[in-house]
Amino acid sequence: MFRCVPRGYKQCIIVMLHDRATGMFVPVYYVLSTSREKRAYWNIVHFIAQGTDQQIEPAEIVCDFEPALQNALQVQFPNAIVIGCLFHLKQALRRAMKRFAIPDVECTIEMTRGVLNVLTVIAHDQVELGTKWVKQEIRRRCSATGVYYSKGKWRGFWGYFSRSWLEQFGVEVWNVHGLDNELVACTNNTLERYNRELTNRIPTHPSMTSFRIKTLSAESVGRLADIPRVRARRMTREVIQLTMPVEIPPDIEDDSDGDEPVALEQASDGSSDEVQATLGITL
Repeated sequence: MFRCVPRGYKQCIIVMLHDRATGMFVPVYYVLSTSREKRAYWNIVHFIAQGTDQQIEPAEIVCDFEPALQNALQVQFPNAIVIGCLFHLKQALRRAMKRFAIPDVECTIEMTRGVLNVLTVIAHDQVELGTKWVKQEIRRRCSATGVYYSKGKWRGFWGYFSRSWLEQFGVEVWNVHGLDNELVACTNNTLERYNRELTNRIPTHPSMTSFRIKTLSAESVGRLADIPRVRARRMTREVIQLTMPVEIPPDIEDDSDGDEPVALEQASDGSSDEVQATLGITL
């Protein structure tokens, strides 16, 4: 969880635009907000549009999984495809596993490529069936490696998954089936890398005087200017390796949890009160 916002603020929303000429994403807005309410997101997106003289007409927007933010973006930019960032999805699921006290070794099995992330690449109408397959695959891998399978804890996690990622968010928000791999590549890798850079360079809950993003912004602009001057090579766009869809038997049964009592979700450590959201916008 990111903690680089000054105390008293709920989040820092960073807007990055894709520069087609150089292939780079450039941060253009840093917005500190004391609210995470629907109205606050609407105002933020509205003022960004106004600040650019309504010149932004994005084709794709990748952002955090915040319903109010996604709704505001879709209203302001009705022709854009708004999808959730796979990096943020992975973080959210990992935190949920911790809240259900699932042991690290079992978490590692689930987060291995080709297990849980299969749900992000299969057809939308296969996700419910795919969830049953993932449950069985986790149990199979635990058995194959001699790892105890925590039935009750997994029942709790899958209850959370159903409520949050099948009901609260539509599958189309986080499933990239049918999308161009280039779209996924030029956003998710960039957002993850920039979030990591900010976390490493900005201290925990800095004061307003020490919350300085001018240097980071200047570095991005400098790299952008260096490219046409041949002082730096054009960045090669990363292509993330999406997991391959699997063949899911149509008659697969969900017998992975049995009658084990469901584990209760533990309270979080409170770190979610300060959130940093990053938007990747492709024009």
